[in-house]
Amino acid sequence: MNLPAVVPAVVIDARMIKGTPHGFARYVSRLAAGLAELKVGQSLSYEPVFLVSPDADASWFFGFRTLIAKSEFLHPGELLEIPTLLRELKAALYHSPTFSSLLPLSRRLPIAPPCPWIQTVHDLNHLHFGGARERIYYRILLKAFARRARILATVSEFSRKEIAAWMGMEAAEIELVPNALELPDRLSPNEIQSELSKRSLTQKRYFLCLSNLKPHKNLKSLSDAYAEYSGRVGSAGWPLVVSVRGLPPHPGLVQLGAVSDKEGQALLAGAGAVVFPSLYEGFGLPPVEAAVQGIPVIASDIPPHHEGLQDLAAEEVCWVDPKDTAAWARALELASGQGLAAPSPAAREKVLKRYSVSELGRGMDRLYRRVLGIKK
Repeated sequence: MNLPAVVPAVVIDARMIKGTPHGFARYVSRLAAGLAELKVGQSLSYEPVFLVSPDADASWFFGFRTLIAKSEFLHPGELLEIPTLLRELKAALYHSPTFSSLLPLSRRLPIAPPCPWIQTVHDLNHLHFGGARERIYYRILLKAFARRARILATVSEFSRKEIAAWMGMEAAEIELVPNALELPDRLSPNEIQSELSKRSLTQKRYFLCLSNLKPHKNLKSLSDAYAEYSGRVGSAGWPLVVSVRGLPPHPGLVQLGAVSDKEGQALLAGAGAVVFPSLYEGFGLPPVEAAVQGIPVIASDIPPHHEGLQDLAAEEVCWVDPKDTAAWARALELASGQGLAAPSPAAREKVLKRYSVSELGRGMDRLYRRVLGIKK
C-alpha cells in the first residue's frame, strides 16, 4: 500500500501583520503574495504556514494555512511558544523574516527550535540608532541565532555588506532576496480627489513624506528645511504632508499620523513630489514606490536609495545630502517652482520588474527548497 507523501511545513513568522501594515508587515504580506503566485503556476513541494496573531485577518495570507500564536511579536514569551508550536506542527523549516530571534540551543531542549531555520535581517538600524536594550539584543541574541541559521538572508546589497562585516562573514555567504513592491489598487480620479479634498490638498501641488518619527528617518531636519523653504516662497509654497504626528507645528505642514493603504495610495497618486530624507535605510521603499508610479522623487543621497533607484537616470531623481537643511530647502523650492523630472515609463517598468512580489516569492522559494533538499 502506498501511503501519501508528507508535505513538509515551512512556518513563516507573520505576527507583525495587524491593523495598518508597515515595514516588516508589508514585507511578509508581499512574500505571501509571491508564494501564492507560485502556487497558482505550480504546486509547491512544501506547505507555507503563517504564524499569526489572534486578531489576524486570514485574507491577508492568500489561502495559506495559519497558526495562531498568543505571544506578541518580540514579546519574551515567543522564546518558548514558537519552538513549542514548531514541535507540535512537526515543522521542517522555520523562517524568521525579521530580527525576531529564538534561542539557538540543542534541539533536544524544549526551548530550542526543533528544525532548521532561515533568518532575514533587513538592516542594522538598531545598532546605529537604537538604545542599549536594542544593541544588547542584536549582539547577544540576534547574532547567535543568525550565525546558526541554515541560511542568512537580507534585502539589499548595502545591508549584505554591512551585516557581513558585523557578523565576521564574507558577503557572498549571505543570500540577497530584495524587497518587493505591491501594485496598488487602481483608484479612480474621483476616489483620489475625494481623499485630497478631505485635507484641502490640490493635485500635484504638495510634497508627501510617508515615514515615521524614528531618529534615522530624519523628519525633524525635513521639518526645519520646510520652514526655511516656506520663508523663501511664502504663499506660493506647497504644503508638506507627512504620515506622522509630533513634529513642531508650522503653517503648511500637514501632520496626518498613520494612514490606511487606500489613503496612502491616493496621497501618493496626487503628490507633486515625494520626499524621503532618511539618514539610514536597509532598503527604503517609499521612494521606489513613488518612482514606479511616475511621481518625482527627492531622496537622501545614501547608498540604499541609489541601489533601490538604480534603474532611473541621474536626472530622474533629486539627490540631497540628508544633513544639509539648506539643500533640502532648495530642492523643495526647485520642485515646486521649475518642477522635477518624473521617472520615464521605461525606467518605471525596470524598477517594477526588479522588485516584484513574483521575484520575492521565487527568491524565498529557492532558499526554502535548498534547506529542505527539494529540487525544482
